[in-house]
Amino acid sequence: MNQTRNREVFSKEDLVSTYLSSEAVEDGFLFDLDLIVKQSSLGKFVLQYITTNLLAKGYWNTDQTINIPNLRDIIEQSLRVFRKKPADDYFVSGIIELPSGSKQKIFIAQNELGRYTVMLPEDY
Repeated sequence: MNQTRNREVFSKEDLVSTYLSSEAVEDGFLFDLDLIVKQSSLGKFVLQYITTNLLAKGYWNTDQTINIPNLRDIIEQSLRVFRKKPADDYFVSGIIELPSGSKQKIFIAQNELGRYTVMLPEDY
């Protein structure tokens, strides 16, 4: 006789590992925008991280420092994409223009802290 048990598809016992955004920052996969963006009295800025793969598309200077004007530009473009996100969703995608002038699809997804990470589709 085939019996089915009522249980969740995945339980805590099935969890292999958890990789936190803070660990991804330490490993060099994410750039923490809190290092650059001044927080306001209204609360934390909605965007928290950008993947370093995306930043490699024209947002670093030759000395490996961040190009602040280009970073401001990607933040502004990302916010335009973010504003199209349905209020009850945790993900949005859109197109930005890279410093080279070429178009690039980006994903913006909510992270484990409730804020959002901007990334290339292959980083998702």
